[in-house]
This record gives sequence, structure tokens and C-alpha cells, in this order.
Amino acid sequence: MRILHLASFVQGGAGRAIVDLAVAQRRLGHSVTVLSSKTGVPGYGNYEGYLDELMTGDVRVQLVDSMFLRDQRATLAAVTLLSALFPPASEPDVIHAHAATPSAVALFFSGARRAGTPIVQTMHGWGVMKTADQAAADVALMNLVDRVVVPSRHSAAAIASRGVAPDRIEIVPYGVTPIGEPLDRRGLDVYHAMLRARADGRLVIACVGTIGPRKNQTLLVEAIRRASPGLPIFCVFIGDGETAALEAAIADAGLQDRALVHGYSRAARRLAAGADVLVLPSRSEGQPLAVLEAFCDGPLALVSDIPELAELVEHGVTGFQFRADDAASLADRLTAIAQLAPQTRRAIQERAHLLYTERFNAPAMVAGYLRVYDRSRTASVRAPGIVPAA
Repeated sequence: MRILHLASFVQGGAGRAIVDLAVAQRRLGHSVTVLSSKTGVPGYGNYEGYLDELMTGDVRVQLVDSMFLRDQRATLAAVTLLSALFPPASEPDVIHAHAATPSAVALFFSGARRAGTPIVQTMHGWGVMKTADQAAADVALMNLVDRVVVPSRHSAAAIASRGVAPDRIEIVPYGVTPIGEPLDRRGLDVYHAMLRARADGRLVIACVGTIGPRKNQTLLVEAIRRASPGLPIFCVFIGDGETAALEAAIADAGLQDRALVHGYSRAARRLAAGADVLVLPSRSEGQPLAVLEAFCDGPLALVSDIPELAELVEHGVTGFQFRADDAASLADRLTAIAQLAPQTRRAIQERAHLLYTERFNAPAMVAGYLRVYDRSRTASVRAPGIVPAA
């Protein structure tokens, strides 16, 4: 099968899923191409490590400006490149778009060829900064493609409530591979600091995700301030994004010796695996890979009780929840986790790992998408030649 992935950027958790999916599909013998944006914009850009993994995995990678901008000239530039990459009669068997703008590119390309190529879009997450017009356009695009895939029941309900036709929506949970990436020199220094903190009797915390208001890392800073007078803590914040506000919050709370901002790291997962607890204080999420990786690797997951995370982490069974945006609740949970009996901790880790092996492994994700591709090829809901309105 010829599979074309269209992505605004290959970054973050969504990028990790795209890389793992594309590389696995190539290993299964499919011809796989990934097209993404060439030039980043503030807050968005390809991870070079992800692009390296794709190319090492024999996936064809092409970059064009732009798969991100909501600009018709940029869309047509991407379509022109696709026309050169896929001569007539060699079109992809399926196009997998990873956001609404890539879906627009896919619809224009397929319509120009009159090929009726099935188009599947994954809605990895609903951006909180969309204008009303942008949101309406994205829903309209999702209602033009053959299938819209989301990772969770909550995500399915959320886009249906915004107007996406329910018969187009399918659920394929993310899956993660066993841990693999090594520690680089900078990561090794942080890892040794985590080991020293544990040897000193501290509770070691990792907080993974793009740094900013949506992931809400400053709430964890306040919770550490509340808990740490009686609870020794060492916390590492790992993720891309602007770190100045988080670093200022740590300094204002007087936690410079208890909290470290590591920023982006190719070895983020290896560092998180070395923690006692993975904390996600997020205000909104899709299905964060960091939690699935914790299920696989061993840290206990402690998450805010927003619906997306409450669906994923069962309190007291596969991890723990705290009240969203409530620093006191988070501080109390950290104290309770530090006091867990070893056998209780092991039981939760075993249940979480079982959930990973049964539901959130990479082969299950790959098989789920291939089933969606097959259904979209045999039961397309689009007429050949359809393109979105200019």
C-alpha cells in the first residue's frame, strides 16, 4: 500500500505517534511518505530527532512551506509538490492527514487528480487558541474527509459536539514502543541528579510536556511549595516551549534546589522513567503519550481529573488523580504517594503495565489504523473529485 502522511509539524506527542506509525508501516512493507512544513513558527516546528528517525526507518520525508499556515497559496504549494512526488496513476492508496490544514491539502490534491483517494484525518488535539472561524473551518474539513480518528472516547464526544458527523469518527488509541532512546550528556547529568535526590530520600517527580499555560506546570510548582516543608521533593520539568515564566515561578517559590527546568530533550522518556512519579497538571489534553509511557516504564501517573485524563488513569487502580487547578489537592496526592506501601505501589505499576500491554502498545495502534485505512478504501463517503471551497 502507498501511504502518505501529511503533518503540520512532526513534534511533541503527536509527532511521536506519527513517527512510530510511519516507521512501523514501512517495516510491514508499505511505501510510506511523510510531508511536513519546512519552516517553524513560534511554538511550532519539527523535531530534528523525529525527522532523523523517519529517514533512518526508510520513510521518504519531504518538507514544504507550509502545511501549517491557513493560507491558500501555501496549500497550493504543498499540492504542487505532491503532484511532482506522485505522478498520475501512482497516487497514494490512502492519505493520512494529521490536522485540518493537511486535510485541506489532501482534499485539493485528491480532487485535482479526480482520484477519490481515501483521506483519513487524526484529530490529535483541539487547539485552545482557535478563533470561531478557524474552528468552523476545521469542523467543515473533518466533515469532508472519509474518516476522523481520535485516541479516546472523550475526544470523539468533543468533536461530535462541535459538529463532526458521528459516522465519520473512529477511535484508535495511541500506542508506544518499549523505551529505547539513550541519554545524551546533558540528559545524563540530570539523570544523575535524580539518582542523588532519591538516595537522599526525596520523592523524584517528572513533569513532561510542552511548557506553557495549557500544561499548567506552574500549578505543580505551587503544589511542591505547599508539600515540600514536610516532604523532600526533587522535580524535573521536561519539554519544549518558553521556559522563562516557569523558571520565574520556581525562583519566586524559593525552589531552585528542588525543581529543575530541563527543557526539550530527545531523552525525555528515559528521564521520566527514572522518576518515582509522572505528574501532568494539564488543563486540557488529547491522549498524552507521557502517561502511556509511564504505564510501560514504571513511574506512577498522577494527573489532573480533567475528562481526557480521568478516562485514561483510573484513580487508585492504574494511577492517581487530583482536582484540576487545585494546588492543595495536588500537594496532598504527592504526600500520599510518598507514603504508599511498597506492595501497593507495585500492584498499581503492574495494573498500569498490563493496560499498556493490552491496549496502548504500538502494534495495536498500527493495526487499528490499517483497519481504518481498509474501511475507508472499501466504503469511502466522498465522491471522487471533491475539493473544499476556496
